[in-house]
Amino acid sequence: MERSQVGMNRRRFLRLGGGGLAIATGGLAGCLGGDDSDDPPPRKAEVFEDVSIADGTMEIDLASQPEVESTIDNVDESAIVGSLLPIGTARAGSRSSGSGSGKSGATGRGSGGYSSAPTGRHGWAIYGAHSHGNWREEHGDETQMYTAALGALGVAYMGSNTQYRTSSPGPEPTDWDQEWHDPDPGTTLEVDLAALTSDAALGTEAGSATGIENTTASLSENETASDAGSAAEPEAGDDSASALTADEGWYRVGTRLESPDGDTDFGWQAADFKLDRTSTGGLTVDEAWHVRPEP
Repeated sequence: MERSQVGMNRRRFLRLGGGGLAIATGGLAGCLGGDDSDDPPPRKAEVFEDVSIADGTMEIDLASQPEVESTIDNVDESAIVGSLLPIGTARAGSRSSGSGSGKSGATGRGSGGYSSAPTGRHGWAIYGAHSHGNWREEHGDETQMYTAALGALGVAYMGSNTQYRTSSPGPEPTDWDQEWHDPDPGTTLEVDLAALTSDAALGTEAGSATGIENTTASLSENETASDAGSAAEPEAGDDSASALTADEGWYRVGTRLESPDGDTDFGWQAADFKLDRTSTGGLTVDEAWHVRPEP
């Protein structure tokens, strides 16, 4: 199994034909958070070239040169964006001499709304963003843009719109339905959204003893979670597999960023997408948000 596919949690990845709806286009706006410019802002970062939906498949195009803003001051200077020093890429797992998780800066649902939020370079709304002018003026010399590496990437179905709004999730990781470790920059990852939501439904059935991962069902002595899950999950090509349809609601793509040498952990951030059903039965992106911690 390739390194970038470790932790795939048995989820099937299907590339389906047909045109796609690119959600990295303009028109996505909104604001969750106050308007106090003394508050620290969500950090700046570049992780995705694009994320698109086509026939129930999410296609994630990773940036070839990820970058992240941080106030951590013990990062190797060679990782500073624009530095002429060679960047060390000898990664040794996910060692961390500093953490960029900090306070989220995006955890509370404040005033404003999706239609009025600042947007990032993709046109996605920035969760918790506003002017932050005073903070930037007073602390701008404490931040730095660094070249980053993707230590991990996860995808999860976050539930219905009501469930998502009630939980008001910040940038921290969740129970991923699909996860990669050390995915290569510039690559494209594909996720069958129907597999995520169907597995979530199976995991919540009362009295289920199928052994689907992330449930508390007991397994027999000679049975593994993978074996039990295979009995409930239809094989690709079965009529039942083709009948699976992804649910409406919220989907999260989370990324954990670290320095190129793996010595500094910048913490998690996410992109959240609200998908609605169209009149023709397909899915369309109704809202798209960057959910990032403070620098």
